[in-house]
Amino acid sequence: MKLNHVANKILLIDTKKLVSNERSALTKLLHHLKEIDKRKLYCDLKYSSLLAYCVHELGYDGASAQRRIVAARALAEMPEIEQKIEDGRLSLTNISLVNQFIDDPLQKREVFKEVENLTKKECEQKLFEITGKEEKSKDRTKRISKDKIQVAFVLSDETMSVVEELKNLLGKDMEMDQLVQFMAKEAIKSVEKTKFKQTKSRTSLSPAKVGRVIPASVKREVFARDKKCTNCGTTHNLNYDHIIPYSLGGCFQCNQRGRIKAGLRAPPERIKLF
Repeated sequence: MKLNHVANKILLIDTKKLVSNERSALTKLLHHLKEIDKRKLYCDLKYSSLLAYCVHELGYDGASAQRRIVAARALAEMPEIEQKIEDGRLSLTNISLVNQFIDDPLQKREVFKEVENLTKKECEQKLFEITGKEEKSKDRTKRISKDKIQVAFVLSDETMSVVEELKNLLGKDMEMDQLVQFMAKEAIKSVEKTKFKQTKSRTSLSPAKVGRVIPASVKREVFARDKKCTNCGTTHNLNYDHIIPYSLGGCFQCNQRGRIKAGLRAPPERIKLF
């Protein structure tokens, strides 16, 4: 687009109009994301989360997608912030920062008023003053070769102490990669033992529950077979349910998605078995 022929005054007026249109489009987008999140429609497209949908289907980078998701959910809780987003008083960045520092919805309402028209730096300073908290650290990952990922995160003194204690107990010098791999494998063993613990014998169950309880042996077999949700493919927060279900769903997200379709609101009572 060539604009060198446009008069200065018209160029400035048109630019302000474009900014206004952009903000209006943004609030409409947030409403759409809010409704997609509510209905969990991303599951229908085989995405495990709204974030995955925004990144892979809509083409946002991770950070941009996350800011929009946080703002959409804030808009669902506090409809009154819509006008502030549309006229530029409340930026997506500041909404995201408030969400990082403050959990209580009532306090968020008040803080959103205090961070209107502030830059990111000013907003951070205001939040430090209000909460007395340090900024929540963000874990960062970066691929540095074909088979290696660089990870940066912050550990508390207590966690570091536990890590050092484990290294001393193992009695050998281990690189962090080896140590993390060891801890992860041991954690998986522990979680699997809990997840697949023995259930009551089927004969000891009440008549109302016979057929509803999934034996641990079946869970182990299904987990070894599928390893992921057979609806959307996620490996996060998996649940089990029957193929001919007593309650609808799959993984937690698909489970909720199924219940929304059926008009059910109560939490699922049973896990899904595929």
